[in-house]
Amino acid sequence: MIFKSTLTGKNQTTLPKAVVKALGATPSCKLTYVDLGDGSFRLTAKSETFESLADSFPKKKPAKPVSIEDMNNVIKQSAVRRYQQSNK
Repeated sequence: MIFKSTLTGKNQTTLPKAVVKALGATPSCKLTYVDLGDGSFRLTAKSETFESLADSFPKKKPAKPVSIEDMNNVIKQSAVRRYQQSNK
């Protein structure tokens, strides 16, 4: 099957819907063009993985690390408080 699109003055084009579907392309996926050496190219699409997206977010460290012991103490205190409130 043959699909066509037009190249704009900014070297941009819109992929036909059938091509997008066949590639499994999604918005923001990376398109790869492989030169086959005979004047033709192979087009592939790769969607971003969760890991690569997660790496793009800024790294923010907590102001003060919290230990497991501290977390357990807060959970216990909260449980005691809820128990006491439920018996009023």
